[in-house]
Amino acid sequence: MTGAAEHAMSPLATELSRLIDLSSGKRIQAGELLVAAGRFDPGMVGHPTARVRFLEALTELQAAGRITMPAAASRTGWDARVLPALPVWVIRVDATLPEPSGKPAPRVWPSALEAASRIATRADEHEVLGRIAAWLRDNPVPVPVPVEERSVELFEDEKAIDAYLKTRLFTSGALTLSLLACYIPPVPFVSQHVPGTGTCLLLVVENLATYTSCLDVLRGLDPRARPDLHLGWGYGGAFMQSVLSIPMLDPAPRKAFYFGDLDLAGLQIAVAAAAQAALAGLPPVQPAAACYQFLLDGPRHWRRPDQSNRHTNVDYEAACRWMPQPLQCQVGELLRAQERIPQERLGMEALRKSPHLLTGLWTGSEVSSD
Repeated sequence: MTGAAEHAMSPLATELSRLIDLSSGKRIQAGELLVAAGRFDPGMVGHPTARVRFLEALTELQAAGRITMPAAASRTGWDARVLPALPVWVIRVDATLPEPSGKPAPRVWPSALEAASRIATRADEHEVLGRIAAWLRDNPVPVPVPVEERSVELFEDEKAIDAYLKTRLFTSGALTLSLLACYIPPVPFVSQHVPGTGTCLLLVVENLATYTSCLDVLRGLDPRARPDLHLGWGYGGAFMQSVLSIPMLDPAPRKAFYFGDLDLAGLQIAVAAAAQAALAGLPPVQPAAACYQFLLDGPRHWRRPDQSNRHTNVDYEAACRWMPQPLQCQVGELLRAQERIPQERLGMEALRKSPHLLTGLWTGSEVSSD
């Protein structure tokens, strides 16, 4: 697979590829991947197009050479009880590694590779260490770069390190991406910078419709009456990982806010993204409390059954703790009733009538967190 092909993959296909790579076996049950797809993008759960989107993502992976699916004529390889038919399983296609070519001759390795040299007993492993040793010698203070760039520099193949990560040299911890001064770059979220007044902020919304409406309303406000704001589209569960791309924004936001669906899945996205941001030392991801309060204050018919909240023994308190204290009780009641309010209830018309729901991020009229 070429690097261009990978970068062209959809976020869902990219996430499925990551999960497939982590699988202990080469044959993976598609049903397990479908469940994982729902966790990654909760908007798929119960949605009529979920199977279509899932199959499209698998087709992307097959076209990119990452998996194979059962033959179209297979009677046991496809589940056609609901259309479109989905494969029962997929097979991971692993990158081809060099064939072992006998026992290598002893040699002295730099100290950074001593642990790996004690593990490496094959000529192909010594070839890997030899390339790394030469690179370490020529680059005593390397600048960290994305893993594909280091891979092509070391091995003339942008996918080589990705394949080596599954070998014992890396799984043992003897070799690390840190040693090679490279990292897996975060997938960025879609964002627009809307210039305004005051400290630069970030507001990420879960769904595309709300992102579009917020952007339209913000652009229509007097720049003197709106915050200096990056508006981001979290693309559902993708924000749990793309939150790490916040440092890519320019100008750098000093505070980050999130507004998603008021349901279990939406809150779990927020909690996971906030945890990721905290671990990475990024600005805390706070709730856009006034927006959530608007949903909670809406009429009773806004509340519908929550398909993402159908299990018992769910830790609702963990989801509620992310909310500011004044909202925790109301949100907890909603979750325990297994109900949801989609964020699209705060639409274009409501935002135009109440722009303070967005400008409040700047003026400090947001409900404060504990």
